[in-house]
Parts: sequence; C-alpha cells; structure tokens
Amino acid sequence: MSINLLTPITWLLILLGCHFAYSDSVEACRNFIGLKVEDANIVLSHWPANLNLAKVNRTHKCYVACIFFSFSLLSSSGQLTLDKYFDNGNINELQVAPTIRRCEYQFENEKDFCEHTFGMFDCFRQEMLLDEE
Repeated sequence: MSINLLTPITWLLILLGCHFAYSDSVEACRNFIGLKVEDANIVLSHWPANLNLAKVNRTHKCYVACIFFSFSLLSSSGQLTLDKYFDNGNINELQVAPTIRRCEYQFENEKDFCEHTFGMFDCFRQEMLLDEE
C-alpha cells in the first residue's frame, strides 16, 4: 500500500479515535471488499465543494468509510489511528489541530459508522478546499 494513497491531511480522520457503539463497521463494509488504491484516490481526491451531506446516499457514505477500513486505517470497532503518519512526518499534527477539534465537535454525537466517518472526512475536505482558494 502506498503512503501516498491520499493527501496527508485526509489521514487526519484517523486521529479521532471514535467508537461506533450502534453500528458494525464490518457489516457496513462487507460489500466493499477488495478496494483498490486507484479507486480510493479517485473518490477521495475529486471531492465536491459545498457537499450537502443529506443528499449523499448511504451506500456512498459507507463506501468512503470503508476505504479507510479496507486500508487498515480504521479498526472494526471504529478506532482510528494515525500514529505512523505522525511519526514519519507525513502529517503535522499541530497544523491541523483546529480543524480536528471543529470536525470532532461537529460529529461527536453521530454513532453510525458510515455517517460519522463520511461526515468527518467531508468536514476535513471542505476545510482543505477552502484553504486552496
């Protein structure tokens, strides 16, 4: 697996250390076994600005969440970690801390694996898109 799977900031999703008590990530990802790095890059790098989360269907939300699960960035219990990316310097933890806190707060009550993971990722991507303008 390539470390360049996604831009480093997108790995921040792994920081959250969330546990999804009311849904099963393994069940949600059962239909998305064998995801390819190329497919993940296409979906995650071509993210629309001002995405309306309510209009995104659950299948797509689970697909995005399962990308993180499939590449072992998310455990079946919902535990997210980025330690190796901090350790090797791919992600500057201090630089992204404000975004992490804001996105964490925004989705702290979401217990569904797909909804929470997709929402957190969208929050990070929207912030990145604003910074690019």
